[in-house]
Amino acid sequence: MSVLTRLILLQIFLYYTSLYALVVNLVVMLCATLIIASLTLIERKILSLIQRRVGPDYVGYRGRLQYLADALKLFVKGVIFPTEVTKFWFIIVPSLVAALCYTIWVNSIWGPSIGLFEIEYNLVFASILSLLFGFCVILTGYFSKSKYAFIASIRSILMLLNLEIFLGLFILNLLLISESFSFMVFCSYQQYIWLFWNYIGMLGIIVVIFLLETNRAPFDLAEAESELVTGYTVEYGGFYFALYYLGEYFHLFFFSTFIVFVLFGDWLF
Repeated sequence: MSVLTRLILLQIFLYYTSLYALVVNLVVMLCATLIIASLTLIERKILSLIQRRVGPDYVGYRGRLQYLADALKLFVKGVIFPTEVTKFWFIIVPSLVAALCYTIWVNSIWGPSIGLFEIEYNLVFASILSLLFGFCVILTGYFSKSKYAFIASIRSILMLLNLEIFLGLFILNLLLISESFSFMVFCSYQQYIWLFWNYIGMLGIIVVIFLLETNRAPFDLAEAESELVTGYTVEYGGFYFALYYLGEYFHLFFFSTFIVFVLFGDWLF
């Protein structure tokens, strides 16, 4: 076989490999988006049961198609631009948030060598994306040209800074045990016993870190109920608000998988 033929076959192989990775990536992103959309319905139903109220109850059988109606409404609804904002930055920041939240799933693995990409420094990659998400929160409050959005973004960043201290110490402790940044090493290290049993005394702190990172109650201080605004996204509506909403749930979903990676051995049981 000539050198030219080998080069042509190699180019064809790389092309179809890249195309396969792209298709797999798109399928995974679509599945994750549908799962997160249904999770919003589950969360609302559970919260309604806890708070003794009805919750979603009209669209579909007992409100089980409510998330589809909400998604359709958000994507069809028009966008209103405040008079003082620069339209380019007003549009690009939520798009950047959505891109970051989809990119973070590149970091996920579902089995031995089963993932979109092999990343050796998983913890570093996840930490950088988390910091960029906080940076987008600041930009959202600034470019909204609203004092309520700016105050809410500062409030969110202060919470994130306090969180990064505890999260950094927690990750540093994990690194001293596993001596690696890779999720694969974390999972193989827990072949016989979960790391969760080593940190059972810190379970309360880990739960608080989880709630802070994912902006769940009672740490949802970005949504300033006293000012009757929805936090740093108060000037956004329709599709761009849906990007922030989707990004928050992606963050929640990925942080849940992160806890499974580092404390519960992922696929090893």
